[in-house]
Amino acid sequence: MPTPTFPDPSKYEAIVMDALRKSLRAVLAVAVTVCAAADSQAQSTRELDAALLQMSERGELKDAGRPQVIQKPAQVRYELGAVVDVRSSRGAGLPILAVTPEGAATRIGMKVGDRLVALNGVRLDGTAAPAPLLEQAMQSGQGRITAAVMRGTATQTLQGAADVVAVPAYRLEIGPDAKGACGFVTVRAGTVPKTRNIFRAEITTIDGRSTPLQSTNRHQLAAGRHVLVVQELIDTNRLSPSQLVQIAKTKRFAMARAYKPLVIDIKPNTSYRIGARLLRDKLDVQSLRDNAYWEPVVWEEVAERCP
Repeated sequence: MPTPTFPDPSKYEAIVMDALRKSLRAVLAVAVTVCAAADSQAQSTRELDAALLQMSERGELKDAGRPQVIQKPAQVRYELGAVVDVRSSRGAGLPILAVTPEGAATRIGMKVGDRLVALNGVRLDGTAAPAPLLEQAMQSGQGRITAAVMRGTATQTLQGAADVVAVPAYRLEIGPDAKGACGFVTVRAGTVPKTRNIFRAEITTIDGRSTPLQSTNRHQLAAGRHVLVVQELIDTNRLSPSQLVQIAKTKRFAMARAYKPLVIDIKPNTSYRIGARLLRDKLDVQSLRDNAYWEPVVWEEVAERCP
């Protein structure tokens, strides 16, 4: 993007624009927090640059005495994990051209050659514009999939969990008094309530970015929606030897898929304590194989001031 020019730019404006172009680092009175997937950093930077230019053209950066905020809220998308032919309306449904290995479509039993007739209660056969309907139906499931497919001459209902994808987000605060726009997530604070079947966990990624390998007490995040990926650390003495053997097999074959996403809306000046809940009614062999014996949870919220 070419360097913008301003009719009488102030020193403060020049500092802000320079800071944004240098990987959004804090310079003087600029506090920047960016939460985005690594492969979307360039796009996020371009969007921030354009937004800052618009603010400057409107004269909103000339008052350095009050905080300015540019933000794009983090979003969560739910994906089917399949390539669906939406080029034309078909009375027999939309053909499934490919499925992602280990993706949602594969997990629920969808196959290449199936024809998608309905998704989450939305009919897709015979509609004039299937593409937007397919997208709306996918997001309306809020993480669940109920799909009706034609396989040969028979209709089948397939159900399961969607793939969860973190959409890049950012929040830029400008001004010396811009505070209180962040919160925290932690797996280290407090004593987990084991009487409620909640145990320790580990946060492995936040919004698609890996957390540090070394132990971290807490992670500071911009206010808004985020996606954490969580690994369970349930006490082994709470499980039988045969259950532990099956869980070890599941983890060995599933690898990263043994971890689970947790969507969380961060409120300012709030710390969220994350754990893993053991589901004692899901300790049968099939549930253990399906990694359905636990779920990530926020077990406590406490007030903690953002610096």
